[in-house]
Amino acid sequence: MGRHIFSIMLSLVAAITSGAIFLVSLFHQFAIVEIAASLLTGLQVFSLGSAIADMLEKKKNASRLRNSWVIVFTVFVIAFYSFTRYLH
Repeated sequence: MGRHIFSIMLSLVAAITSGAIFLVSLFHQFAIVEIAASLLTGLQVFSLGSAIADMLEKKKNASRLRNSWVIVFTVFVIAFYSFTRYLH
């Protein structure tokens, strides 16, 4: 049960982070970052729903592969925003 809660919290924080980067890039008018952040926010919300479904179906383990991709996508969108902001 603890792994499912960790997976849900990880996905929730990642979705909030991607959404926040989308809003900040919207204010700074970084169009390419807006597109990337909106797509990744959608993927993060999908993984959040998948993590909740795993808990409700009472699966034994949370998906480590999904958690890894959530972390990779979040790091990517943060790095992409930082790189774009630095160059701008």
